[in-house]
Amino acid sequence: MYLSFQINSDSLTEFLSHWSSKYQYSSEEKYDKNIGNPLNKQSRLELFEWKNGSIISAPKLKSIEKNYPLTFEGNHTQRYLNEKESGGAIWNIFYLHCLAPTIWPIYDQHTYRAMTFIKTGKNVEIGKTKKEIYKSYKNEYIPFLKELGSIEYRELDKALFAFGQFLKIATKYI
Repeated sequence: MYLSFQINSDSLTEFLSHWSSKYQYSSEEKYDKNIGNPLNKQSRLELFEWKNGSIISAPKLKSIEKNYPLTFEGNHTQRYLNEKESGGAIWNIFYLHCLAPTIWPIYDQHTYRAMTFIKTGKNVEIGKTKKEIYKSYKNEYIPFLKELGSIEYRELDKALFAFGQFLKIATKYI
């Protein structure tokens, strides 16, 4: 007897439809009502609360106010994809997404895990350092998305997030 575990989708459309339907995240309305609009104090707070998954603590609030201004006119890549600059890698990438959601896709441990599984069939965790995270975002994730062609980033983000969460749980059993 041979038993196996496989995850198959016949097309990208089928993958997106299936996995985005499994997406669940708290306070989704905070993201939906604020993304793509100019940031103000309230919208910035709500977007970071959404990303954080809960109310922002006082130390994190100070970090948000310090590192993520309501407008940023400088070189995005030089400031927010540079390991020598302040702010956490995932939050820096998320801030770029808040500023320009059609240019800078969301990136985190789940999207990374899903991407690497799709590309290699292996369940790999995201790097631990800012340098590793920025490198994988710029050199792996952005090109991966370009290979997929014209696709709506939000639907893809939901699908990859849900698939990545599934892979994290499934790892215990495979």
